[in-house]
Amino acid sequence: MNPSFRYILRYKIDPEFHPRERLEELVDLCRTGHIEEVMLFLAAEELSAGHLTAVEFEKYGEMACRVRDRLAGEGVALSLNPWTTTYHVSRGRTLRRGQHFRPLVGETGAVSPIVACPLCPEWQEYLCGMFAWLAREVKPVAIWVEDDWRLHNHEADQGWGGCFCEEHLRRFSEKVGRPVERRDLLKAILAPGTPHPWRAEWLELSRETLLQPARRLRDAVREANPAVRLGLMTSNPDVHSAEGRDWPALQEAFGTEPAFLVRPHVEPYTETPALGTPPAVTRLTLANLEGPIEVYPELENSPRCGLYSKSAAYSTWECLCAAVYGSHGITINHFDMMGNGVALDPSFGPAMGKAKPRLNALARLGIDGRKAEGVRVLFSPGMAQVRHSNDSSSLRGLCENSLVWAKTLSILGIAHSYSREIVPEQVYAAGGQSLRAYSDIEVEKLLAGAVILDALSVEILLDRGWGPHIGIHAAEWKSLQETAFAYEEIAGDHAESFGLPCARMTAQRCATHLLSMTPAAGATALSRVFRPDHRELFPGCLYFENRQGGRIVSLAYPMNGHAQFFMGFFNPFRRKFLQDLCFILEPKAPLAAAETHPVHLYRTPYPGGTLLAAFNVIQDEAAELVFRLPEGERRDGAWELLNDTGDWEPATPKETDRGAINGFSLRHRLRPLEGVFLRRTI
Repeated sequence: MNPSFRYILRYKIDPEFHPRERLEELVDLCRTGHIEEVMLFLAAEELSAGHLTAVEFEKYGEMACRVRDRLAGEGVALSLNPWTTTYHVSRGRTLRRGQHFRPLVGETGAVSPIVACPLCPEWQEYLCGMFAWLAREVKPVAIWVEDDWRLHNHEADQGWGGCFCEEHLRRFSEKVGRPVERRDLLKAILAPGTPHPWRAEWLELSRETLLQPARRLRDAVREANPAVRLGLMTSNPDVHSAEGRDWPALQEAFGTEPAFLVRPHVEPYTETPALGTPPAVTRLTLANLEGPIEVYPELENSPRCGLYSKSAAYSTWECLCAAVYGSHGITINHFDMMGNGVALDPSFGPAMGKAKPRLNALARLGIDGRKAEGVRVLFSPGMAQVRHSNDSSSLRGLCENSLVWAKTLSILGIAHSYSREIVPEQVYAAGGQSLRAYSDIEVEKLLAGAVILDALSVEILLDRGWGPHIGIHAAEWKSLQETAFAYEEIAGDHAESFGLPCARMTAQRCATHLLSMTPAAGATALSRVFRPDHRELFPGCLYFENRQGGRIVSLAYPMNGHAQFFMGFFNPFRRKFLQDLCFILEPKAPLAAAETHPVHLYRTPYPGGTLLAAFNVIQDEAAELVFRLPEGERRDGAWELLNDTGDWEPATPKETDRGAINGFSLRHRLRPLEGVFLRRTI
């Protein structure tokens, strides 16, 4: 078996706009870009006039058959992407004549002019009939379900999301045994503090709202053509949690044989600085999935203006990132959906073809990104059920931001993974309200090991009586306006590490509120927060070893991404400070970090070895990379470096005397957005 990194091109041909010419251009693009599959859009974006009519559907179906036959002669497969299921957002479109779908009703009471309630029987019949016909007549390798398979982010005037139509309110009323109106329901499920019992009932109803039609759709496609698979595009798991999503149940509903076919969301849609855009959402999505999966992240170029939205270098970087977190390929959305074809960017195909040898070499390692190593970021798929709402007016208040720690570690050059389970000899990071999803038994296990807590986690643990285990007697939120907190100073003389003693980092640019922690006996302040007049306020970072042997680091900062966090929190001092802490907390943990040059770093085991991948995410070239591995870990094994032609060459990393724990350097010229890939065979 010689697996390749599969390019799946998402492409639009308008049946009424030079379809023959566009098809021949597509064939040439597949040749130059080494594309194995075309995902053909049906009535997409600008050319979507609403839910397809029978006449429109017939035109697209006939064209799809012609495209399939032409591509088959080139050895290229065809999959299909109907642009809508429930419909994303109206943008002036309405239901067509003869379409009597029950519309989705938002949390504000506003009724969508086109989005269907997923529980509507007529809409379910319509969708199943369309997908079944495509499976039977066109015979694609897969039909992709769009990310409008959701209850959130539809019409702006509907609020965050949810469906509060008569049928939903009727079913909910049956669940709780009394008539319930929309306003009363929202008031209950968004009540502050401990969640009202109705919230769990609502999330269960929302979950079944999307599971029921998924099962019916899978049955219809399977009956029409068992060889056709269903694939699903997904959004941020944090917002799916507020819809009550049960990921394994959804996998089972859409089909898990031979594997669950998924197209996870990838940020950004338009090119922005790479340093601040690691694939945190994508990796969190994969962490939620169980069993065999086949992963093709969405390489989006929006609003699909070619090089004016995203460069080939940026797209290549995203593909290489996808390969090192275990993707089987990528779905490419680079060209517009108006039928203009490749004229928008003729250079794109050759650029993608150039990257293919390295992508194939990485694919052959057999990486499963769910087994990635490094600091473990705690998360829970069920956060919406336990979260204390911070917005009593909208279901948006149930959405946790589970991404901040992952983004932070990426920016600071620290390898990481997501984790729901707590096991020994690992370093954990807890942020936001994630710990509300963990029982006292699980928290006790966590605090017997090594963990870094943000201020919100500290607050939760104090409320639950765990103060003695984290070395904090009490804590109180202090506002910037109230205290004028200005900077954080690292305690002690660490001139050798930081280049100067008592290095300072901004505090006022990181948050509007910090947590003033009162240390218990035995706790040590590793840094302190000061006013602009140099008067000390409170600890910025506390370290404590408890009686169970746990090593606890507590930060004064809330890891919620608010205020100017992603502007102020990052600098070389913070990188060195947190990297040192990670390695000291648990010497046996499979960690990795990169010093000196800002990179995104991945450490992932594969059958037969370990892969280290580092990406240059700033505009300066790196002449040398300095990596850190745990104390005592074998570094003198068989190291190999991946070259541009997809071959592994012997590499000889050198010991470094820069004070890194078990550090080694690699002299390798790394241009902006380029990656270096080191594998160590066992």
